[in-house]
Amino acid sequence: MLGAVLLGLEGGSLSADAVTMDEAPQAWVVYAQRVSQQFEKALEGKSEAAQRFHANFEQGASGVTPDAPPVLRVKVWFDSKGQVRRVEFDSLGDDGADAALRQVLLTQVLGLSPRDMKQPVIVRLSLAAQL
Repeated sequence: MLGAVLLGLEGGSLSADAVTMDEAPQAWVVYAQRVSQQFEKALEGKSEAAQRFHANFEQGASGVTPDAPPVLRVKVWFDSKGQVRRVEFDSLGDDGADAALRQVLLTQVLGLSPRDMKQPVIVRLSLAAQL
């Protein structure tokens, strides 16, 4: 259904102090990869919100092909205990899919982040309807 890959790390909003994967300490990269894996696992899971996301996304995915799945850039903020507290992403064009995706992502606990890690962490989710 989807793949998740690390896009990068940023400090605050898009700014001059943004940190790319190549510039980030290894511990930050490993943590960001864990974010991607956790999101992928949650979206492929059997939770009610994940199932609602699949149903809404697939209903509105008439223009989606396996060769060109939409890529969604997700900014993620988390608290000191690793609980996802905020996510931002462009709309998928379906309010139900957006709400279900937000619900799935906001329930994730990512574990403690490395010291002084900049936020948000940005991941890219490649979404493909099961055609």
